[in-house]
Amino acid sequence: MKIMQIASGLDANGATTHCLLLARELAERGHEIVFLCRPESWIGEQADAEGFEVILSDLRRWPADELRRISRLAQGRGIDVLHTHMSRAHSFGVLLRWMAGIPCVATAHSCRVQFHWMFNDLVIAVSERTRRFHESYNLVQPHRIQTIHSFVDDRSIDRLPDEERRQVRASFGAKDEDLLVGIAGPVCPRKGQIHMVHAMPRLLDRAPNARLVLVGDVTAPDYATRIRTDAETLGVAARIVWAGRRDDISRIISAFDVSVSPSLEEDFPQAALEAMAAAVPVVATDVGGAAECVVPGETGFLVPPHNPRALAQAVASLATSPQAREEMAAAGRLRILCSFSARSQTSGIEKALSSVIRPRAYARAA
Repeated sequence: MKIMQIASGLDANGATTHCLLLARELAERGHEIVFLCRPESWIGEQADAEGFEVILSDLRRWPADELRRISRLAQGRGIDVLHTHMSRAHSFGVLLRWMAGIPCVATAHSCRVQFHWMFNDLVIAVSERTRRFHESYNLVQPHRIQTIHSFVDDRSIDRLPDEERRQVRASFGAKDEDLLVGIAGPVCPRKGQIHMVHAMPRLLDRAPNARLVLVGDVTAPDYATRIRTDAETLGVAARIVWAGRRDDISRIISAFDVSVSPSLEEDFPQAALEAMAAAVPVVATDVGGAAECVVPGETGFLVPPHNPRALAQAVASLATSPQAREEMAAAGRLRILCSFSARSQTSGIEKALSSVIRPRAYARAA
């Protein structure tokens, strides 16, 4: 197949990372991938560096000049199917589908009420919760949507060698005997970091050697200020490390003893998948598709959102039982390999993309 991956995100996030990983897997299987991305986007630069053809576009839908230009390019390259990621790309994709006569598949990485969803040939939902939302609120017909969970690059994520792990931990001021608790993701209200900060006093009562690492861009400065203020008030600021944005996120997660995902809303917890792939037990809030990947008591724990007490209790139970951490770490890694590997999930997406290809009988004049 000749596949045009259309991604409108400018930064590295769950959707753009997923798109790039998928492109690698599909290319390994012999498919030809062309990226359509916005100028100066992370995914466009990464795809270009990896040797993919990248077409730059602002993905403007009106006036229709840009749609006509991309339509001609897509037809000229013999593109078989469009695959879109994120809102602007989705809207552009359904219009390009109509103009170029090329079928369009949209991956729903989030739950938003938007007009374009029902006009795709197929929608791929990253969780069952996401599928139900789009059927109910965006009127996507059941036969035009299917769930294929997100995945991680399990072949490049694994437990770090002991010495390298020790070095990463030391960079955060953590000793071998310390409990390193980490949260990976942008610092913003929906990610819920403040609730883990509020859990720290209770956690430190049971695990005085605990240290919390916050990894990710500060995308909500006022929220970050509130976290810092509350940490000072609670007397836990000295036990919190602000790591900022890191390009070696998988390496950092591998150095955690416990990975926490305290999100208030989440379609599918990508950070939890990465932690499980790195053989790190997970404590996650029971929101969105978390229950579809984290098995309570086996690969980690699920707790209610907005609940620092429950977070503290779950993390503390792992802090006091190294054996439980090891068992959950191994079970999490096995679950990734069996159910969320790049290889298995790409097979499902490959079938979904090929299922919509048909003769282009309804192309509009470009």
